[in-house]
Amino acid sequence: MNLHFTREEFEARLFEARRRISEHNLDGLLLFKQESMYYLTGYDT
Repeated sequence: MNLHFTREEFEARLFEARRRISEHNLDGLLLFKQESMYYLTGYDT
C-alpha cells in the first residue's frame, strides 16, 4: 500500500493510537469518519 506520509509518521500515529487505547483501558477503536481512517491508516476510500 502506498502511504501519503512517511513510514515513520504512520508508525508514530499507530503508536499514539495504541497508547491512548491502552491508557483508557479500551479493547479496540472504531472509526467512522473517512478523515479519521485516512489520518490513522493513509487509506483513502
